[in-house]
Amino acid sequence: MGGWAVVEVEERHHQVLGVVHHGINQHLGSNHQTFTIIEVRHQIVAGTNYQFIVETEDHKRIQVKVFEPLPHTNQPAHVTAAVYL
Repeated sequence: MGGWAVVEVEERHHQVLGVVHHGINQHLGSNHQTFTIIEVRHQIVAGTNYQFIVETEDHKRIQVKVFEPLPHTNQPAHVTAAVYL
């Protein structure tokens, strides 16, 4: 367990973002079609916290926080916060 660390964008991050795509739009009351990852930070806890900076198809930037539980829980990743920057 530790603090937040900036990490290189990997395929895994795109997969997590795909799982929570609908949740981001729900949090924002929007209907964005695409999210391009600009930056990823993660924090290992009892699972993984992610902080994504993404850009939408209309060039808006959003900070998205996601929690991904440990695999043995069989629970999906979910959005904990999403705000426009």
